[in-house]
Amino acid sequence: MARRGAWQNWGRNQTCDPIAIESPRSLLELRELVGSADRAGQRVRIAASGHSFSDIACTDSRMLRIEALDRVIDLDREAMTVTVEAGIKLFVLNDELAKRGLALSNLGDIDKQTLAGALSTGTHGTSHRLGPIAAAVISLELVTANGDLVTCSPSEEPELFECARIGLGVFGIITKVTLQCEPAFRLHSLEEPHEFDEALESWNSITASNDHVDSYWFPHSEVVTIKAANRTDRPIWVKSRQKQWREEVLIGNYIFGGLAAYGRKRPSKVPSIARMVANNMGRVEKVDVSHRVFCSTRLIRFVEMEYALPIEKMQATLRRIRELIESEKLQVDFPVEIRALPADDIPLSMANGRETAFLAVHVSSGTPFEKYFRGVEAIMDEVEGRPHWGKMHFQTAEKLAPRYSEWSKFQKVREAWDPKGRFANAYTDRVLGRSY
Repeated sequence: MARRGAWQNWGRNQTCDPIAIESPRSLLELRELVGSADRAGQRVRIAASGHSFSDIACTDSRMLRIEALDRVIDLDREAMTVTVEAGIKLFVLNDELAKRGLALSNLGDIDKQTLAGALSTGTHGTSHRLGPIAAAVISLELVTANGDLVTCSPSEEPELFECARIGLGVFGIITKVTLQCEPAFRLHSLEEPHEFDEALESWNSITASNDHVDSYWFPHSEVVTIKAANRTDRPIWVKSRQKQWREEVLIGNYIFGGLAAYGRKRPSKVPSIARMVANNMGRVEKVDVSHRVFCSTRLIRFVEMEYALPIEKMQATLRRIRELIESEKLQVDFPVEIRALPADDIPLSMANGRETAFLAVHVSSGTPFEKYFRGVEAIMDEVEGRPHWGKMHFQTAEKLAPRYSEWSKFQKVREAWDPKGRFANAYTDRVLGRSY
């Protein structure tokens, strides 16, 4: 079914007005829509859950939504693999795997994205040994620009497979994915506040000695919370669901959101609000199934920029961000998140070829962010920072190309599979350049 109208992302910082928004109900219908767009000389972009903060999904041409293509197609218990349609939401996939005694090894903080969107933008969690979600991909099926169907894997169209795992949507529309899973597991999670300097000094050792470490620094304060999660055989242990709801939803979302809204009306109060929130962070401990530890409830809308940088440069870079906030008297109402990943071999992965730290800056939706984000980006430019493809940044292909050793390979494969630029948009023209 096609309709016309403005599209807006979850963070409410991106809007566009496609000539049509179409939601195919079957693979055949999807292929016909792509083929018709090709014959008409029109571009096509996929907009999934809208959880990207960059304009990666925006288009003034045809927009396709694939959430209806969300079936679990096959599950091989012996091989511990699952094959699904790419429109499946991550939280649905996690639940389906858990019912069958399986799990993905590493997940990000948010689980409302479609699998296709999460892969295309490089969605990742945190670990010193486990890569992004794309690292779990065994094979992909895509609809190419003329409506054909192609399957790729390490043994079949291997170059396409390598690039399309984090492909920004420029190779085709991902329709089916096979993922490597593992037996379901539980995580023991302990979150505690630390003093800023002490947290930075111990961050490397804490990250190396725990399975998953996620940290938050609260600007205008000296508080860094460190959440360390490790695999365990201990039984599930959480506070009562009522207490958990109070901490994670009531306090972590509604009360925090109310304070952020107050800060938008009275910006001069933001530093004192931030210090109050930071100084009231306490110790939180639980044991739960993996995806309920990895993923958090996020009801308060925000806008985010995230950069990947060499892990050894994290501490100095975070200190420079703190100096920026102080010197420019920026009123920052959201924490800065700190994560890590090992090096991987995916051409446009943010962790390609180097052990990586991630620094993510946020503001609540509706808060002016350009001065803050541009200031952070200037700092990241000095440390060869790579932006998250699905989050806000102001980079161009000219600046990004030297930061990826396999940039030319990606461009060669892109030109081979989409020579007319049917899957391009203004964002890919800007960050990848025009290949057509």
